[in-house]
Amino acid sequence: HLTGDPCEMNKFDDMMAYLLTISPAFSQVIAVDSHFVLFSRIWCIAELLEARRDHIPQDLEIHSAAHIVEHRKQVEIFDVRDAQASFPADRELILSKVDDPVQFNKEMRVLVLHPEHGLLSVWNSHVLATFMLVDELGSILALTTVDGV
Repeated sequence: HLTGDPCEMNKFDDMMAYLLTISPAFSQVIAVDSHFVLFSRIWCIAELLEARRDHIPQDLEIHSAAHIVEHRKQVEIFDVRDAQASFPADRELILSKVDDPVQFNKEMRVLVLHPEHGLLSVWNSHVLATFMLVDELGSILALTTVDGV
């Protein structure tokens, strides 16, 4: 069903709130494709912002930092009015809920690009922490090898 009450497509905000209510540990995992197409899809962007507004924890998964460098500009110039959907009616539905497209675009950029708490910054800090942990583990293993243990 693509329209009417049986349609599930227009209920994502209600479903996210429901999931958070029944499972306080609920979080959103955002798997970003290697070309960052996710950030051009209107449903994806709407869900990202809805999760942030509902204070749902978000965890970003990206293939590599190189993809961030390569596609960051797409996020910087994002405009909800240019976002795509598989069905034109979906696009129109979401755009009808956006009171101020300029503010919506600003919120999306802050969500993704903010230098302290944006999704990309948090992802970078997690990756850096992982590399530091791996480096520390490597040092410990090197010491145990040298000591003959």
